[in-house]
Amino acid sequence: MVRQIRILFEGAYYHVLNRGQGKRDIFLDDNDYKTFLRIIKETCELHEVTIVSYCLMPNHYHLLVHTPHANLPDFMRQLNGVYTQNFNRRYKHDGPLFKGRYKAIVVQEGSYLLQLIRYFHNNPVKAGIVKERTFYAYSSHNNYIKQEEAEWLIFLDLLKDQFAQKKDFRNAYIDFMEQNNDEAEEFLSQKSKKADHAIIYGDEAYMDEIKIKYLHSNSLSSEIPQSKQISDELKIKKIKKEVVEVFKIKEKDLYCSVRGRENIPRIMAISLSRECSGLPYDKIARIFGGINYKSAAKYCERIKQRCECDGRFKRLFDELKRRCSQVET
Repeated sequence: MVRQIRILFEGAYYHVLNRGQGKRDIFLDDNDYKTFLRIIKETCELHEVTIVSYCLMPNHYHLLVHTPHANLPDFMRQLNGVYTQNFNRRYKHDGPLFKGRYKAIVVQEGSYLLQLIRYFHNNPVKAGIVKERTFYAYSSHNNYIKQEEAEWLIFLDLLKDQFAQKKDFRNAYIDFMEQNNDEAEEFLSQKSKKADHAIIYGDEAYMDEIKIKYLHSNSLSSEIPQSKQISDELKIKKIKKEVVEVFKIKEKDLYCSVRGRENIPRIMAISLSRECSGLPYDKIARIFGGINYKSAAKYCERIKQRCECDGRFKRLFDELKRRCSQVET
């Protein structure tokens, strides 16, 4: 069986699905569902990923995931891995919990996202678990009804865009959900395109765009695009080189953090890594060491604030940013 190709790009939306191994249940009680949602929240924060919609069923889950930084594998590796550890520890099990590799389908924005949301939220009713969608606690449907987002669950802008012609987008969503769910399944089935062992929900034009940009280019591999990894490494190497030259220091000084003393070259290198490469904070933190992703984010914010009030500092940072952005030949 051919391994499904992962299509990774910044800003992508995915329908992610995974099932329990051997059709076993992966959620045995309310505590398991709550644990999984807590891990989603923590993993979204760590990898700067958001969820548009979700539905957790006894033996599988559906997630509609948005990845601003093209890092779905990192996100999913942590989500599934941490939950499996928690599950096995609680029930004294050993070995894998999920059925092999998760399924990730790229989704075109617009009506495709909306049909998936309806499919997710109707799942518990179709499965006969509940009679009404609002009775099910482990999908995002009630968040949509109450218009309650979270830092990791973002959907209101999507609803406003999709129901822009309606006076009340909340009621428009409710009316949409009352339509025949079979229509959603039929729509997704018809619009599901297969190419080079990758599945995409989208129209023909979107499929062509994905083919040209990702399926028929060097930016794709079975998991993380190798060219992107190399590109990121070169950018970080360039940033370190420029900071070392400008401040006339040794590279090892970029990894030193002294309590009570501000290491400006180090903080600038961290901020430039974010600005010029777009890497997630957790990866930047690992590169420079001695900090976590929250500290990396604070350093970046500190540089931004200082640039706003110190013209000389801003000119120095902008010059470094310009030099770091230049391609070496």
